[in-house]
Formats: sequence, C-alpha cells, structure tokens
Amino acid sequence: MINKILPFIIVLTVLASCSDAPLLIEEQTLDQNVIAACKDKPCPQVTVAYITYNGEPEVITSINEEIRQFVIASLYLGDPESQPTATTSQEAMAQFIKDYWRDTSEFPDINEYEADITVAETFRSQELATVALNQYTYAGGAHGNGSLTYINFDIETGEIITNDQLIQDKKGLVKLAEQQLRKDYKLNETENLNATIFWFESDSFNLSENIGFEKGKMVIHYNQYEIASYADGAIDIELSIEDVAPFLKYSLKK
Repeated sequence: MINKILPFIIVLTVLASCSDAPLLIEEQTLDQNVIAACKDKPCPQVTVAYITYNGEPEVITSINEEIRQFVIASLYLGDPESQPTATTSQEAMAQFIKDYWRDTSEFPDINEYEADITVAETFRSQELATVALNQYTYAGGAHGNGSLTYINFDIETGEIITNDQLIQDKKGLVKLAEQQLRKDYKLNETENLNATIFWFESDSFNLSENIGFEKGKMVIHYNQYEIASYADGAIDIELSIEDVAPFLKYSLKK
C-alpha cells in the first residue's frame, strides 16, 4: 500500500512546487530573412532581438505586452495619428519592408532603410527587474532616430513601476543626480546649466522620467533632443546603487 501511495505523493509535491513558477527569460531574434519575399527582392536590414518572460500569467502578461507593443511601434512607418495594424513582431517587420518597397518604387534614389531593435533585461533584484528597450530606425532624411527606454516592473505582481512608486525621496535624488551631472561635465555648483550644452525646462535641472538599473548602477537617461542637441547625443547620469538606495521604496538587493 505504501508503495502505491508514494508516487502519488511525489506528483502532488512536484505540482505544488510548480505553482510558484520562476520568472524565466526566453530570447527571440528576427531579421529580414524570415520574410520569404526577401529572397527575391532587395530588403532593408532589419534586426530585432527581444525577450519574453515565462512564468505565472498574472506576473508576465503586462511586461510581455509592453515589449510586444514596443517592437511593433518601433517598426511602424505609417501615419503617426493612426495605430499599427500588426499584432506580432514578424508582421510589423513585414510591414516595415513593404513600406520600404513602396517608398523606393516612388523614389528610386532613396537611401537604404534600416531598423535595429533590442530588448533585454538589465537588472533584477528580489523586488524588481529592469528591461531596456532600445531602438534605432532610419527611413530617409539627414539621420536616423533612436531611443532607449527603461521599464521597471514588480517581480511579485508584474505591475509596471512608475517613478512615483519607485522613488520615496525625490528631492534627495534630484540633488544627488544634479551633483553627478555637474561633476561629469566639470561644472561648479553655481554655474547655469542652460548656459552650457543643456536646455532644461524652466532653466533648472529636471529628473528624467526614464530611469533604470544596470551594471550595478541607477541610470537616469535622457534621449537625444531631450535636454541637449542631437549632436550632443543621449546623456546618462549614472549613480551607484549604494548611493541611491536610501531614496527608493524598492529594495535593490539581489
């Protein structure tokens, strides 16, 4: 009797342990070669490398949807007042290539289009994870357009963490970030920031909404054109996790 019951007990134990599924990452990669027509027609270079999460549905659904929408939006060349019709990354890539064929048929001398999209997890603690969404596209003009966006989400609930939910002492963090920016650009405490390369709104330092974590640091990221010219590029303020921990509501302990 004991021998008959034991396997059943083992099965129940395994099922119970699987109910609290770990948060796992699956890497996905696509390029223009997945589009069959690209074997016979010239296609732009399109590279998409992104992640999806596997685990409890209530934890992974929101972040996976954010990633899906980001990839689709990054490849969208249509009317900015309209929404993309693609529902998958491959459909979005196929539409990007169709738009390229359409435009080159009308303007044969157009330069090659290009798209490079990368989504990766850059940090994970006991309470939160950071995903970096990076995109660069060129579809004619003087230069391409690129951006980096950080998303932080709660490991337990899967909810996206806003900066208001992340930061408990904004004034303290703002002060620390401005000190670091002045140090990075060799500016003294009284020097007007907007008298240099910057164009902060209201002529005073403002904390970016784009905050994430990677390589043991908090990164406060400003995309091109946000606080300086395109030529000055994106600007990062990097602060050690030890320095910023007192200003945050979430633990950064791994």
